[in-house]
Amino acid sequence: MSAGEIKVQTAKGQAPGADYAARNDAKYDPAATSRKLKAAIGLLAIFCTAYFVAAMIATPELAHIARIEIAGLPVAFYTGILVFVVGIVVTRMCLNLDKGE
Repeated sequence: MSAGEIKVQTAKGQAPGADYAARNDAKYDPAATSRKLKAAIGLLAIFCTAYFVAAMIATPELAHIARIEIAGLPVAFYTGILVFVVGIVVTRMCLNLDKGE
């Protein structure tokens, strides 16, 4: 062993360098990539719509809409919460879409 080498201990029965081996079954599928990209763009559009609706309602020009009360809370509160809910749902859908491969 020379001065610059580092000895890595491997687990019993494991081939050296097995942690860094490439997957043999990984294949590039252009159709699946295109489908995932279209779905991701659609989910991004849904999130952006919810975000910009909440942002627009929070402006002084639309304060009369933001002050409308539903069940004792203003619409602005509901649209703000909606952004978080949509963000969580969209993230979950993206993760499930990617996991499905």
